[in-house]
Amino acid sequence: MTTAAITFDDSPLGRAFRLLEVLASHPEGVTLSEVARESGLAVPTAHRQLASLASCRIVRKTESKTFVPGEALWRIISLFTNGADIVQPAVAILTELADRFGETAFLARLNGHDVEIMTTCTPTAVGKAYAQPGRGMPLYAAASGKVLLASQSDEFIDGYMALPRHAFTPHTQIDEASIRAEIARVRERRIAICENEFDPDILSYATAVVDPRTNVVYAIAIFGMTERFGIIPRANVETQVIYAAQRLSTALSRPD
Repeated sequence: MTTAAITFDDSPLGRAFRLLEVLASHPEGVTLSEVARESGLAVPTAHRQLASLASCRIVRKTESKTFVPGEALWRIISLFTNGADIVQPAVAILTELADRFGETAFLARLNGHDVEIMTTCTPTAVGKAYAQPGRGMPLYAAASGKVLLASQSDEFIDGYMALPRHAFTPHTQIDEASIRAEIARVRERRIAICENEFDPDILSYATAVVDPRTNVVYAIAIFGMTERFGIIPRANVETQVIYAAQRLSTALSRPD
């Protein structure tokens, strides 16, 4: 089935959409002459229009002199798709991580002052812990939340510390000094661990994933029952979680 082309008028806005349609068909990047030819615009007109879009970070010019979608456009795309642009490449990586340890892995993001699970991948074995996409978790008591909180600005953290907190289990740290110390540890080690702090008898690990297209921070995490997951050497789990995050960031990398 062939999709009919959209016809845009010759107004500045119409020309901008014509250029964006060309860029969308060349995610690897497109030169000025190619943009002009495929959009039907004169080269000087295409150049002016691209410069205007670049000033708004809708378009970005690479070191190889090609044009690609910019940070602002990727953010708009992510909002329109509810994060599907990062979930799709994440699934294969999360599945490998889940199968390696036989536990559930997930991708999460910051939603206001909470963690929002975007997608989960479970191993083929039955009887494993499971997290529902869309579930909210606190930033101070979940491994994914600790990573996302540590990735925020000091201003965000100061404001967050003013919010009320409560203990989910006897192991939950709720005093400000302990939370700030944990933030410092996560920033230094690039990994967060949560053991029985949010859900009883659950051990989880998480690390940050920076989308290089938008600089938005996400979290990759894996968790399971402490009595089962806890027998695996922590260094092994931490290494694989960080590696999974690096792979996802590479998969999302924009052309330079």
